[in-house]
Amino acid sequence: MTTDERTQRGMVAVAETIRAARAEVPWWAARLPDPGAGPMTAESLAALPVLRKADLPGLQAADLPFGGLAARPASGFARLFLSPGPICEPGDGADAGAARALRAAGFGAGDVLLNTFGYHLTPAGLMFDDAARAAGAAVIPAGGGNTEQIVAAMRAYRPTAYAGTADYLHILIKGADAAGVPLAITRAFLSGAAVTPTLRAAFTGRGVEVFELYGTAELGILAYETPSHDGMVLNDGIWPEIVAPGTGAPLAPGEVGELVVTLFRTSYPLIRFATGDLTAIVASADGAGPPRLRGWMGRADDAVKVKGMFLRPGMLAEVLAAVGAPARPARFVVDRIDERDRLTLEIEGPDDPALAEALHKSVRSVTRLGCELRWCASGALPQGATLADLR
Repeated sequence: MTTDERTQRGMVAVAETIRAARAEVPWWAARLPDPGAGPMTAESLAALPVLRKADLPGLQAADLPFGGLAARPASGFARLFLSPGPICEPGDGADAGAARALRAAGFGAGDVLLNTFGYHLTPAGLMFDDAARAAGAAVIPAGGGNTEQIVAAMRAYRPTAYAGTADYLHILIKGADAAGVPLAITRAFLSGAAVTPTLRAAFTGRGVEVFELYGTAELGILAYETPSHDGMVLNDGIWPEIVAPGTGAPLAPGEVGELVVTLFRTSYPLIRFATGDLTAIVASADGAGPPRLRGWMGRADDAVKVKGMFLRPGMLAEVLAAVGAPARPARFVVDRIDERDRLTLEIEGPDDPALAEALHKSVRSVTRLGCELRWCASGALPQGATLADLR
């Protein structure tokens, strides 16, 4: 398919998505003009407002659960998730994009997937579970966190593939080595955070072929690596744009900017949804295949990714307010130890075991992340700095 043919099909699908959203969802009808009977153009699409992920908590707080953006009530969806924010996210069932990514890597019948993505209130675990079973494979629904038990499952079931973050695969391989468990994994489907060259080389050295995937909780799997390893193939069912951060103005092909996506979905339309992630779209090596995403290249806003979860500066105030210490000087610090993200909460004041326990619980509740706690002398922390990323 040529670039012009792909653009024409995409503009037809965008227009159909907008017409359906306007017909079924009053919020979208009030937000978007009538596209008319024909396809959209790139210029008319770029003139539409951008919806940001950061907008969702406020919209939803005013109109639970989905902020008026969905065409169905909560009972009309197969699954209902709650991500940090909090953000309510409906699920329609199996994600075709995830299944396509696994099949493209040659994964299927006879394989066993060790799935360490979370199954608790977030969509990634079930997304890969459904995809693996649709491909005819068996699934170990491990989730994450209990490394010793997961290594025992690796001994018993000898999984041939892994789904999860790169950091956690590194930990599991070390755990398996220490326990004398042979590594049977030959493919790793990695998402949630960028894969460092060091970890990719380490996995390759152990006979594990890395397939990096890019997606979001709201949009599903948007792009995936194939055995050619020449970038991430953009998935079907979406129209991507690369725009100037903060403005929504389209950038030239190949330029780095914020990824904005229109998802061809009518039950929960997301039109010009700004992911907050920086990347670029490039042509395939032969110029005839689908375009490629260069992968995650940073954030366009002030959020950072820690162990696959977004951490925002504003979350610190929520943590402190929940423990009755809203004015206590504190900050989050993110660094890496042994190729793994580490989150530390630094807070001024004397060591207080009761407050420490409350802070650990509050951080877990607000961010879905565990953290270390470091007590600091009064006046030791820089003023106004709530989040330091030292990676």
